[in-house]
Amino acid sequence: MNDDERMDQLLRDTLAPRAATELPRLSPTFDARVLRRVRRQRRLTPVGRAVLALYITAATATAAWLFKDLPPAAVLWALAITVPVAAGASAYSRRLVRGE
Repeated sequence: MNDDERMDQLLRDTLAPRAATELPRLSPTFDARVLRRVRRQRRLTPVGRAVLALYITAATATAAWLFKDLPPAAVLWALAITVPVAAGASAYSRRLVRGE
């Protein structure tokens, strides 16, 4: 008897007494409660907004400093490529979260 067969037998032996009784189930309101709790926490707090604004400012300043020696055409090409990719990834992830 290999490991898989032993595990199958262990599961059968463990679950056999419960087969006659009803299996545990989630309450009918479980999904609604989870969604309500998750959606309630979607807003940023004032501290979260300040941290996000600080990050955006620092990232923009760092990018501007790093790109100062590049030709403007290279910067425009980089923006033309990365902005649509980021927007597409954002839209795709939102659809995944919504379950569409």
